[in-house]
Amino acid sequence: MAALRLIFRCHRQSRYSVAALLGAVETDPRLADLQVEAPSHLTVEHVRTQAEAGPVILAFSVMSTQLQRVTREVRKLRRELGKSVSIVAGGPHASTRPRDLLNSGVDYVVVGEGEYAFPELLSQLMNGGSPESVRGVVTESTEKIPTPRSLPKVQLDSYPPFAVGLNLVGPVEVTRGCPFRCRFCATPFLTGGSVRHRSVEQVVHWLQMAVEKRGFRRTWFLSPNALCYGGTGRKLETAKLERLLHETSEIESLREIFFGAFPSEVRPEFVTRDALVMMRQYVANKSIQIGLQSGSDRVLEVSNRHHTVQQGIDAVRTALDCGFVPHVDIIFGLPGEVPDDVQRSLDVCQSVIDMGGRIHSHVFMPLPGSDFEDMPPGRLDASTRHFLGEMSTKGLLTGSWSQQERLGQSLSRRK
Repeated sequence: MAALRLIFRCHRQSRYSVAALLGAVETDPRLADLQVEAPSHLTVEHVRTQAEAGPVILAFSVMSTQLQRVTREVRKLRRELGKSVSIVAGGPHASTRPRDLLNSGVDYVVVGEGEYAFPELLSQLMNGGSPESVRGVVTESTEKIPTPRSLPKVQLDSYPPFAVGLNLVGPVEVTRGCPFRCRFCATPFLTGGSVRHRSVEQVVHWLQMAVEKRGFRRTWFLSPNALCYGGTGRKLETAKLERLLHETSEIESLREIFFGAFPSEVRPEFVTRDALVMMRQYVANKSIQIGLQSGSDRVLEVSNRHHTVQQGIDAVRTALDCGFVPHVDIIFGLPGEVPDDVQRSLDVCQSVIDMGGRIHSHVFMPLPGSDFEDMPPGRLDASTRHFLGEMSTKGLLTGSWSQQERLGQSLSRRK
C-alpha cells in the first residue's frame, strides 16, 4: 500500500501554527511513515500528482481573517479533485465556526488546540480507524460540536515548539492562555483562562536542537503577555523570567533573543523598571510592544482591559528610560467608542510619538469567539484616517487599518 501523504498549506500568516503542529506530527512514532510537506504555495496540479501516487491529506490552519482565502482554495480543490483527497482544517476560526469550514468542503475540522487531536486524527486515517472518535474532531455528521474549553488542555512541554526534522523552525511559544478576558479577543475562548508555560528546560532543549541541526542563530519567544512568564498570568515573576532569558542566552551559537517584541506584546501594568533593565541584558530587540489598546479609560473599562491609560503612558516612559523604543497598540472603532474617545486615542498617539515611541494601529474586527463577536465592525472617520496616513508616511506609525476595516465588514456579514 502506498504511504499516506500530508500536504500542510503553510501560508505566511499561519506558519507558526504549522511549524508547531508538524513538530507534534514528526515526533509521533505512529506517524513515522507519513510523508509530509508544507508548501507556501499550493496548486491543484501538484496535489493531483501526489494523489495519483497514493492517498493524500490536505491540511489548513485557519484564522478568521484567512477564511475567504481558504474557502476559495478548498472549493477549487473540491471542484478539480472531488473526493480523491481528504481535507482537514484547524486553527482559531475552525475552533469557533467549524461549520464554515465543513460547508466549504472540508472533511474533518479540529476544534481547540491541535497538538493532540491532529496527530491522533492522522493516525486514525493512516490505519483505517474512526476519525470521528477523536476528541475535538468534527465532521458533517457531528451532532454536538465541542467547545475548546470542554477539551483537555495541552501541556506545552509534551510537544516541540516547531518541526526541526522538516526545517520548519520558528518562534518558541513560551506561554499559552490568558487570565484576562478582554472582550475584543478570542484567546479566552480558544485557550481558556488558565496560563501554561513551556519550561526553561524544554525551551533550552529545543533551541539547542535547532542550533545544532538547523544552524539556528536567533529566536523569538511567543506569548500573549511576555512579562507574565512563569506565573499565573496576573503578576510579574521577574526571577522566573530572568532564568528563562539567562539560560537560553547561554546556548552556544544562539546569538540573538527577541522577547516582548512583535508578534508578542506586554500588558502595560506589567512594565517595571527592574524587569526591563534585566531584559536589556539579554534581548536583542530594541523595541517593546505595549498593548494599551485605547486612549480612553471608559473604552478600556467597557473592553474589560483591567488597566488604565495612565498605566500605559507610564509603561511608555519606563520603556524609553530603559533603552527600548515602545511600540504601542491602539485599536480604533471599539464597541462603545464615541468621538470624544477617538480624540483621546489620537491625543495619546501623538503623546507617545512626541515622547519617542511608535504606534501600531488597528481597527476593531468582531472576531468569532470573542465577547464582542456580534458587535458592528470599526470604521475610521476622515480625520482619524488622515492622521494615521500622515504618521505612517513619517515612519512613526504602522498598521493595516484599511485591510482590517474590510475584514471586519466581511466577518460581520457572515453572521
